[in-house]
Amino acid sequence: MRAEGMRRGNASAVLRAVLADGPLSRADIARRTGLSAPSVTKLTAVLAEAGLLAEHAPLEATQGRPRVPVGIAAGGPAALGIHIGLLRTTLGLVALDGTVISQHVLDHDGDLDPRRIADQAAAGAGEFLAARLGARTLLGTGISLGGWVDGDTGTVVEHSALGWDDVRLLELLDGRVPGPVLLDQNVRAAARAELWFGAGREVDDFVYVFFGNILGAAVVVDRSVHRGPGAAAGGIEHLPVSGVEGGPCACCGAACLSAVASDAALVTRARELGILAATDEHLPLERIVAAARPAGTGTGDVRAQDLLRTRARHAGRAVATVADLLNPSRVILAGGIVAADEYLTDLREEVNSRVHRGWNADERIVPSTFGTGTLVVASAIPLLEGVYLDPLARSGVDEQEVAS
Repeated sequence: MRAEGMRRGNASAVLRAVLADGPLSRADIARRTGLSAPSVTKLTAVLAEAGLLAEHAPLEATQGRPRVPVGIAAGGPAALGIHIGLLRTTLGLVALDGTVISQHVLDHDGDLDPRRIADQAAAGAGEFLAARLGARTLLGTGISLGGWVDGDTGTVVEHSALGWDDVRLLELLDGRVPGPVLLDQNVRAAARAELWFGAGREVDDFVYVFFGNILGAAVVVDRSVHRGPGAAAGGIEHLPVSGVEGGPCACCGAACLSAVASDAALVTRARELGILAATDEHLPLERIVAAARPAGTGTGDVRAQDLLRTRARHAGRAVATVADLLNPSRVILAGGIVAADEYLTDLREEVNSRVHRGWNADERIVPSTFGTGTLVVASAIPLLEGVYLDPLARSGVDEQEVAS
């Protein structure tokens, strides 16, 4: 058993080295992992046979034979990511290196019944894969959404925006999407994606903060995402926002972060001001951002600009609290707030004016790596992570063959 564990650990080390710094020659892999050259040669062959690694064009050698680097296989296996949001379900096919191959959106049309959403996701996934998967091997399906999600029990414990309580989501999808099927809270999952593929690769601790229709945070310490009992960690939506009047939250009755800094709150205020019509249901946040930006010789809608700037400053107050409490090496921002990235300067200024621990927001606050692909990469990450942690489980190669 110990030898088997070592072989699996060595295969993982090889694949992770290539992900981090590849393409790499076998000699470079040996130097980075501390494994012997024969071991690296055997393991790269096994991982290539499994479709996880692929050889690149040989490099010119200064002496001796040319070196042949290996990289993560571009046509290798992929995972299906399904993100369930307030307005839409987003499907995505995600490659082993975190690249989004394809995405598709299913609008909810105002019907948020859990069974209806599950039916729509299952039917949409089947059609999407039939059109987009091609010859790739599918690793399985990852599902994510906001709120309080307990992946171990397959349950959405609470999602106030959707109006869901104790929804057994994996039971509703049992046998209807390709397995294995894994469920996680989208903010924690997105933080894991940043650890593997993005802005979290270079640091051991950070906080991932999502400002969208839902709000949440994931705290990463020693490269581990904190979950807490019942997987309930990361709730920031009801943090009180000082100096704000009105707009009380329906849940807590206060001017909390959700009531003043969520996408939904922004859209509601935009409708009150006449920036959006009451009938503008399709991509309302994007419409606000477009209205704020200058077009042609115009200067943009000042009301929309003020809304986006005010939301950024409210978010900055929350980030300042996080910075004082945890002193993270980095804060990664995601969600609708980064759609109008010109206002992140206002957010950073607000943090710098309020933080008390010498924490520099200009240096430490960065946007998410994945942009519009964030939701589906986060959904797929539990499956992709499983491959990197135990690639031999996906190789179909007998353990004795690796050992011989």
